[in-house]
Amino acid sequence: MKPDSREAINPVWGCVLIGGRSRRMGAPKHLIEMDGRAWIEQTVAIMRQQVAEVVIAGAGTLPPSLANVKRVDDILGLAGPLAGILAAFRSYPQVSWLVVACDLPDMQEAALQWLLDCHRPGVVAVMPELAGDGRIEPLLAYYDQSCRQLLEAMAASGQRRMNRLQAAAGVITPQPPLHLRGCWRNVNTPEELVRDSAAANSCRSTTIISK
Repeated sequence: MKPDSREAINPVWGCVLIGGRSRRMGAPKHLIEMDGRAWIEQTVAIMRQQVAEVVIAGAGTLPPSLANVKRVDDILGLAGPLAGILAAFRSYPQVSWLVVACDLPDMQEAALQWLLDCHRPGVVAVMPELAGDGRIEPLLAYYDQSCRQLLEAMAASGQRRMNRLQAAAGVITPQPPLHLRGCWRNVNTPEELVRDSAAANSCRSTTIISK
């Protein structure tokens, strides 16, 4: 994808978060294989259709195919997604980000494009609200370069939950089109993985790879 004039000034990169402990899954979620390819490989491939660079935030083994992908370590002393997202901002301070969790097997390029289309001047973050109930989705979302000061303030005050950004000026929470909402479905347990994979496609091959 060729960058537009906005990206030439303030580039948009992709950040994939893999720092979770995957306690309920029992194995690193980013290494789960579907149709012969790890989720992290699938996620990076989709993001590369929309951004020039992809950064992986968090510790963990990667497939050999991703050996040359840029990486940042979670910030020590922080927990949860904020540790990886803020690490990306600090490492590349002139970049805006499409942030994606590693456990969204149904993510599509169209969801990334929709997030980019929602951005406009003055918007510091696009955090979708799927159900109209006030709950936002911070881990398939857009964070403008100008959002860094909000994230730094959260870290300094000891706040860790990304949904605290919801009330900040410039944060918008639009509802995605109905046909894209499945892109935000995450998988947390082996039971969910087997059930949802079978429901989606009885021919799909899914494997959990242990460390």
